[in-house]
Amino acid sequence: MSKKDPRSSCEALKARMKTVQLATLGDNAEPHCGYTPFIFDGTDLIVFISQLAVHTRDLLANRNVGVMLIDDEQDSNNLFARCRVRYQCEASVIERTDPDYEPILDRYHERQGKVVSLIRQLPDFVLFRLRPTSGVFVVGFGEAYRIEGENMDTFVHVSSA
Repeated sequence: MSKKDPRSSCEALKARMKTVQLATLGDNAEPHCGYTPFIFDGTDLIVFISQLAVHTRDLLANRNVGVMLIDDEQDSNNLFARCRVRYQCEASVIERTDPDYEPILDRYHERQGKVVSLIRQLPDFVLFRLRPTSGVFVVGFGEAYRIEGENMDTFVHVSSA
């Protein structure tokens, strides 16, 4: 990873990852963490999760969600400084009647495999769009960047003050 080009390093991380970690807020402000497969749709993350999952219930009740993509432990030189990107997002449901619903699930199937053929038929699965509102990209020690801008494509080095 290069401190000189955080955008390329972040894009490479995003291309490698097939699952995203979710942090949602449930009833009585009880936090929940977990993960799910995802795809990108521009800067937005798309997840397809069952209403049996606590995250779905949380997202239907509270649009705010934290997400993180993080390098695998075995791919990291230092477990205290794993390469990762975090976003604060607003969740919205992509309804089955939305003209983008089927094309997005087709792309989801291409990226995530044949199990999507089965679960897309199940009525309890909900397609969510997670739109980033802010982000942080960490390459390593001393290499952290705020991610800003309408297209989440401006990287501002975070320095200790």
